[in-house]
Amino acid sequence: MHHDLALVDSLTPEAIGEPGRRTFRIIATSGRGKAVVWMEKEQLFQIGVSVKQVISTRKATPFPEAFAADSPPEPIPIESEFKSGEMSLKHDASSDVFTLSAQKMETEDEDDGGGSESVQFSFTRRFAEEMAERALEIVAAGRKPCLLCGGPVDPRGHFCVKVNGHRAGLSET
Repeated sequence: MHHDLALVDSLTPEAIGEPGRRTFRIIATSGRGKAVVWMEKEQLFQIGVSVKQVISTRKATPFPEAFAADSPPEPIPIESEFKSGEMSLKHDASSDVFTLSAQKMETEDEDDGGGSESVQFSFTRRFAEEMAERALEIVAAGRKPCLLCGGPVDPRGHFCVKVNGHRAGLSET
């Protein structure tokens, strides 16, 4: 099943948990409903970087066209929550609107009878700028990098490959 929230009223990236054990998500809400897309840290980072890149290379459209959702409205309200697998980001220059699409990650435990699930939601440049900034702040707020190897330092102890694990506390400052 494919859900389209159309243009969102709220778009919030979040991290839940302690550094080293965090889970990441984006919550999108619109008049059509709500979607919670869980993802890996790297996916949230890539969304933030990609949005910032588009914003920096494409100027705002001075007189944007009205945005029209790709698909007709579904029965309301939409309630969708899943861990994402494949994700994509589009920018429509004529309306200056971004659209994020996420496909549910299929697991071996699920039976094939349920079908796949996906969600997409669109957002203005203002939401894009705020979301990208917040996404990159969230990713950067994780574990501190080791001064020698650059890998994340686990608060329970760090095995640094540069010193074959012998000076575990060196990089925790």
